[in-house]
Amino acid sequence: MELTINAGGEEQALKEFYSWLRDDVDVVRSATITTAGARESGQMGAFEVICMSIGSLTGLANLAIAWGNFLRSRKETPPFTITIEGELSAEQRAMLRNLDLPLEDS
Repeated sequence: MELTINAGGEEQALKEFYSWLRDDVDVVRSATITTAGARESGQMGAFEVICMSIGSLTGLANLAIAWGNFLRSRKETPPFTITIEGELSAEQRAMLRNLDLPLEDS
C-alpha cells in the first residue's frame, strides 16, 4: 500500500511528523518512509509530502498508533491528509474503517 501524507502547507508540522515516524522503531520496521517535493534545490531539508510504502496490516496499525501518539504531543491538530494509491484488499479496507487516520475522501 502506497500512502502520501500532506500537511496542507504546514511544513513544520510535516517535518515534525516525519521525524516522529523515523524515530518509531515499529513504523520503520514495517514501512519505507521517504519525502518528496523539495521546493528549491537551495533549500536543504524542504519537502512537501511524506511517502510511505506499507506491506502489511501491522504496518498500517503502527502508522495509526504513531499518528495518535503524535496528536497527543501537540496542542493543535495539523491539517494532514493521507492519500492511498492503488487497490486495497478487503482486509486493508476493513482496517482503515477502524483507524482514526486523516484519510482523504475518495
